[in-house]
Amino acid sequence: MNLILLNGRLIFIFYILVFISIKSISALANDESNFQTAVERYRKRINQDPKNLDLHREMVLYATKTNRINVPLYIYKNIQAKQPNNPLFCYLLAYTYFHSNRSMEQAIDLAKKALSHQNNFWQASQLLGECYTKKGNIELAEEIFLQAVEAQKDAWPIKLQLAKLYQSQQAYLKALTYYRQVSAKEPKSASIHFEIGLILRRLKRLPEAQSAFQKSIHHDKKHVYAYYQIGQIYALQKEPNKAINQYRKARRLDPRPKPKPRYELAVIFLKQEDGRNAISALRSGISLDSKYANYTNQFQNVSTLSAAKKLSEILTNLPVETEGDCFLHFFVAQLHIKTEQFKTARWHLEQVISLQPNHAEAHALLGQIYEQSNMPEAINSFEQAVEHGNEKVEIMLKLAQNYQRQKKNDKFVVVAEKILELSQQPEIHYQLALYYEEEALIKKESLEEEAIKKLEEKALYHVDQAVKINPESAKYNLKLGSYYDQRKKIKAIRFYEKAIQLDPQNPEGYYKRGLFMSNYTFGAAKVLLYAPEDVMADLKKSIQLDPNSIGAHRAMGIVYDRMYDVPNAIKSFKKVIQLNPQDSYAQIYLAEKYVNSGQIQLAVSALEQAIKGSPDDVEALKDYAFLSLKFNQELLWKPAQKALETANKIRPDDAEILMNYGYTLYLGGEIEKSVEQYKKSIQLKPDWDITYYNLALAYERLRKYDLAKQSYQKVSEINPNGPLNNKSINRLILLGGK
Repeated sequence: MNLILLNGRLIFIFYILVFISIKSISALANDESNFQTAVERYRKRINQDPKNLDLHREMVLYATKTNRINVPLYIYKNIQAKQPNNPLFCYLLAYTYFHSNRSMEQAIDLAKKALSHQNNFWQASQLLGECYTKKGNIELAEEIFLQAVEAQKDAWPIKLQLAKLYQSQQAYLKALTYYRQVSAKEPKSASIHFEIGLILRRLKRLPEAQSAFQKSIHHDKKHVYAYYQIGQIYALQKEPNKAINQYRKARRLDPRPKPKPRYELAVIFLKQEDGRNAISALRSGISLDSKYANYTNQFQNVSTLSAAKKLSEILTNLPVETEGDCFLHFFVAQLHIKTEQFKTARWHLEQVISLQPNHAEAHALLGQIYEQSNMPEAINSFEQAVEHGNEKVEIMLKLAQNYQRQKKNDKFVVVAEKILELSQQPEIHYQLALYYEEEALIKKESLEEEAIKKLEEKALYHVDQAVKINPESAKYNLKLGSYYDQRKKIKAIRFYEKAIQLDPQNPEGYYKRGLFMSNYTFGAAKVLLYAPEDVMADLKKSIQLDPNSIGAHRAMGIVYDRMYDVPNAIKSFKKVIQLNPQDSYAQIYLAEKYVNSGQIQLAVSALEQAIKGSPDDVEALKDYAFLSLKFNQELLWKPAQKALETANKIRPDDAEILMNYGYTLYLGGEIEKSVEQYKKSIQLKPDWDITYYNLALAYERLRKYDLAKQSYQKVSEINPNGPLNNKSINRLILLGGK
């Protein structure tokens, strides 16, 4: 990869600066002759192709390997000091710092500086991302890699970094995406095909994994571990003869065979209940393990029970020091679990974890043992298992359920997403939908519209997936119908009908469908699509199945009101209030009917209950205050004032609220404050005569008679034929001498 940004002038400068650096370098060398020789060799090699970044990096890596990193470090420091803003020299020094392990912060600063002077310098972005990865700042590394890929579509080395990053974070689907993009660029890379195979195997897509490993062998006939992987896939598919044949091929190619692949095969055979081949593979591994080779013959023609006993005896007297020790302890632990020797199995698993704390499967098995007696310890083991890459869905499901019970939502989402990468579990999709739905409701309090939209889309996606995976679930269909209902989509009916078909005794299906039909309109005129009789049929069925369904009774009241059947509407809303006295919709409806019939006290009481149920309902607060003042202002002005204060905080630019609030202040003797509110109301609604009339009364109380006269005159100007005009004229006459 040659960096194109170098022009002829920069090449010339590079030659000169390298030469200048070399002239002064010997003074700092501990061994002048050796150091000078190394410098000359470095200079000679670099000067063959000074703009070739690959060559620079190759030389830095070689210097690191041979413990001569001081050579490139000193050269690039001097060059960068002469040209501090040159992006190439900033990058080369940053790269050297990165591999010297001396100052990661300096490497980061220099990489940033290179990018500040050459923002499309994707190699610097790659290096910066690697620095952050090394520091453990994965989120920032990911962000930098993604930005670089977006800016430079063909920067496949960064895509490779992203693939490795996601692989290390167990985000296998994302890793697979980038590995495949790199493979398209480097189709003959055996190592890339091998990594793709590993990920596909983790995702339990075994045929695809096998194909990837075969491609790896096609491009590298001696790729021993690809043969081992194919053998293990055959073992997982219960084809032991083919598995053993692949291992034989690998053995012929492997000059230094290791026990690990044999132990891995033994574990797979054991899980497949193939004890004979499991012990055979175990024996093969032991024969290659210098620590245990002397015990090989003890495992010839023995049963699994006998093998378990022998292996336990051997391991009990030997320290846990090597990876092979861990494999053997893990293997024998599984043998003991199968024979229900849980105490012994637990001891062996603890030995595994003592040497390999990140052994995911050992933690998982320990969790299963602890489940029988110590649930907190079991959960802790399961957490460790998942954290270190365990891919057993049943383990993660247990964790997910536990996190939900404890309301640890962040942890639940992480585990749920891992589960879905491995297995499309409809209930996990459903639970994620509920989680995102709840998060969207929380965001609505802060009016974060963009965030709300994204959360609602996630909720819809997950419940849609749940229905696609299990279309015969009434619960999933009902929830999907409700999401389309919220979006006013006619397809909501289809899912409600499916839910009713699957669970005809569930009242919610009829209620939801009836409510949707009662509200669905079409055309510019907003004509109701469904006949009231159809809606009533569903709502009555819902009430028949659940006589205490508040929603169904409320919807029934709305439909009766639309049919002008007020008595039955009132009857339905009274039933709602009987079930929930603070149902604001029902109370407000009844309050309106009470007002129409002159029952003001009942209307005030109804609105008071409505406010308890919905304390932020501004219209209810306004109506309650107005009726309270109208019904008995001497006793109710204080509650009215409190309601108006709340309404004013929610809606500060409402002229009516400000005017009535000013009136309650007037009644309470806070005349100056009432004037302030009246003035605010007039600014919003300057043609409202009642506000000027009340303002005039306030000015009179303050003995500001000229201002009072002006306000009374304004009443006459605004509405000369209104009921307040004569009152204003009379007040003006009385104020004539003042």
